[in-house]
Amino acid sequence: MEMFGRKGYRRFGDWPGHGPFSYLPPWQRPGWLYGPGACWWLYAPRPPAMALTPEEEIDYLKNHMERLKQELELVQERIKQLEESKSRDTYGQG
Repeated sequence: MEMFGRKGYRRFGDWPGHGPFSYLPPWQRPGWLYGPGACWWLYAPRPPAMALTPEEEIDYLKNHMERLKQELELVQERIKQLEESKSRDTYGQG
């Protein structure tokens, strides 16, 4: 196992640097993709959301429930399509 690189210092990965993303090539690091300092705001805990009044929260939850119902309908429709195509394929091969 090689302990030292060509210049006499210990190498930890294939890419330069000793930061938290040194295992990634530079073009895949948050600073390259999202700008300098991006790792701090991308991975830092987010501040709590603003407090809603009970009426606002009820409206938000109702809207969210409607969006979830629409998403569920799309998922159920896709499952039905896949099951129908599967049954057509199995009957045609038998």
